[in-house]
Amino acid sequence: MKIKYIFLLAAITFLAACAKDEPEVEINDTDFPYRLVIDEEGADLADAEDYKIEISFADYLDELPSSPITLTYTLSGEDDFVNVAIDEVLYIYEDEDCEFEREITFDDQSITIPVDANLGTVPEEFEIVVAFNLPGSEASDGSFKLAITSIDTQENVVVNDLSEFEYEILDNDLAGEWVLDLDETGFTDLKAVFGSISSDLNDLSFSEITGEVKFEFEFEEMKIEIELIEEENVTSCENGETETETENLIVEIEADYAAEEGELEMEGSFFNDEGEEIDFISEAAYEISGDNLTLTFVKVIDSDDHFQEGDELFDGSKVFNLTKD
Repeated sequence: MKIKYIFLLAAITFLAACAKDEPEVEINDTDFPYRLVIDEEGADLADAEDYKIEISFADYLDELPSSPITLTYTLSGEDDFVNVAIDEVLYIYEDEDCEFEREITFDDQSITIPVDANLGTVPEEFEIVVAFNLPGSEASDGSFKLAITSIDTQENVVVNDLSEFEYEILDNDLAGEWVLDLDETGFTDLKAVFGSISSDLNDLSFSEITGEVKFEFEFEEMKIEIELIEEENVTSCENGETETETENLIVEIEADYAAEEGELEMEGSFFNDEGEEIDFISEAAYEISGDNLTLTFVKVIDSDDHFQEGDELFDGSKVFNLTKD
């Protein structure tokens, strides 16, 4: 056994000595390809007229490619979506405080990502706008798929493994926008439920809000918007034209959600007073009657540390009555 240990020690010493004489090894970053990532799936309301699919470059080490990239694609639909077609392909170029919308050339089979004259490279991300030619005012069934089948470029660019996007109708019964008109009691109840996860909400008084709150349920994500009386001037610049509008300030609470058979669960995160990011889970029951929605929140927990009974951020029963917007 001692002989084996001596040989092992000698080998390690020899390798260490050799390593000192070896030239420094440098990683060749150019060996890593640029990777295009396409949205995997999405959904919208049945009366939607189009949908924007985002394609973007994943994290990269150097400048983006400086020569055009041609993507070959297939687009196919079922049922109410048999007549889907690409309407336009766009990207945004930003110059100081102004955004310029620029079009990308496409045909029935391919999309050519250009080198932007101002950037000197291809854009970092772009959107494919797919238009629906629905048989009536809204869809009742079906889906469509957009798949990137090949890529033609002089650069080292690949498409992410998940290169197919699938769209379906957002048939969740909570989907869309719902409006909650609050009186002072309702506002107190709202703070009781969500004040622990939103310091902005918790610091408000009833006199600072307009009384209108929106619950917006989209594909897998939702947000609550509390409108304030305080206003601000918002200046935007698009395609060289500047516009200033006066808007009410908004306090937002965002979360992922799942809703099924009258049960709603929201998951999100917030920052506590120490600046730590805390995950939370909110549980509620819901009931829909026509254009009316009743939400009954029963629990909000800190999903990192407070699963035990008595440690909840909120535990009780607060009822809110909303109407379809």
